[in-house]
Amino acid sequence: MKRVKSLRNPLQRTAAALAACLGLILLAPWPGAQAVLHAALVLGIALDPESALLTALWAAAGGWAVEGTLRLYPHYGGTPWADMSVALLAWWMIRDLPVGSFKGWLGRQALLGALWILAVHLAVRLAAGPHLWGWTWAWILLGLPFWGWLTWRWQRPGGR
Repeated sequence: MKRVKSLRNPLQRTAAALAACLGLILLAPWPGAQAVLHAALVLGIALDPESALLTALWAAAGGWAVEGTLRLYPHYGGTPWADMSVALLAWWMIRDLPVGSFKGWLGRQALLGALWILAVHLAVRLAAGPHLWGWTWAWILLGLPFWGWLTWRWQRPGGR
């Protein structure tokens, strides 16, 4: 099976992930927009086909940025843990099971997004007990055309 080689250099990946984490903090007053950017970070921008460690670290940074900005949300690490887990699954998929079409990518991102939503809520429930789900799940799934296109442009071979 052909493996995907990263076309982005480490500086580009670091700058994009850092900008996304900063964006998560700045978008705190608008949880819907924050959720869409969070999905783009965890399921696309953070994924470095050459490094599982960097993928996990940037996904965790996004989770901590979100947990740190929400007032009514427990801050026990459930979001970063779920972010790392699903980001590593997505990392494996882009390396070993690449897709060649945008529709295939959107389908994969929809499934990963749904899995990620469930993983975050399960991890937060395990870490802190019952909590409100709110509407971020709807923002993530409805924002799929935007963040799915953004991550497709970021991750696909030749997509500079």
